[in-house]
Amino acid sequence: MTLNKTIAALTLLVLISGFLIYKVYIVPSEMNAAKRNTENNAASYKVLKSQNIVVGRDIDQGYYDLKALDNEAVFAGEKMHKNAVLHAEPSYMNEKFSIKGEFEFKPSEFKKVVKKDQKLIMKDPGHYVVGTEIPAGNYLLARTSDKIRVFVDIKDETQTESLQTIQWEIGEKVKKPIVLNLKKGYNVYIDKTGKDGYISNDGDLLLDAVP
Repeated sequence: MTLNKTIAALTLLVLISGFLIYKVYIVPSEMNAAKRNTENNAASYKVLKSQNIVVGRDIDQGYYDLKALDNEAVFAGEKMHKNAVLHAEPSYMNEKFSIKGEFEFKPSEFKKVVKKDQKLIMKDPGHYVVGTEIPAGNYLLARTSDKIRVFVDIKDETQTESLQTIQWEIGEKVKKPIVLNLKKGYNVYIDKTGKDGYISNDGDLLLDAVP
C-alpha cells in the first residue's frame, strides 16, 4: 500500500469513527430534557407508509410531531384518525416500532403553547417540557369537553418517577380543582382519546395560572 493510500485509509477510518461516536454518544445525549430544543433536535422530515421502523435506519433519532395522513392509521399500537397529531414523540436510537397507514414525521420545534384569556391551551396530545413550551408555575387544570378521556402524567427532569397523574374518563364530572405545580425541567405527558379509542386532538386542556 502506498503512502497516499495509507493516509486516505486512515482519514476514512477517522471519519467513520467520528460519525459513529456522534451517532452513538453525542446524538443520544441531546435527547435529555435540558437540551430538548429545536437546534439540538436531530430528527429529519419524512413521510412513511405501513412498515416496521428501526430508529437510526429508517428515521433519525429525535423528537417528532407525528401526523396521521390516513383515516385509520396506527402508530406503535395507537390508533389515529386522519390529521390527528402527536406532539414531540421521542424516537431513540435502535428503538423499534411499526406503523400502519401513512404518517408525516416532522421535526418538533418546541414552540411555547398558545395563551388565550390568560389561560394556556394544550391542544395536541404528546410530550411537553416545563420551561420550554410551558412556563413554570402553579396552574389549575381543566378541560373544554367531557367527551374525551384524558390522562396526564407529570415527571421530574430524570423522567424516572411520576410526580402526579390525572385521569378523567368520558362523561366524568370534575368535582374539585386540580392544581399542578410545574417546575422547570418537568415533563408533562398528555393522552387524549375519544369514545372510539382513537387519539383525539379535540377538547383542549386548559392551564390557568394561580398565585
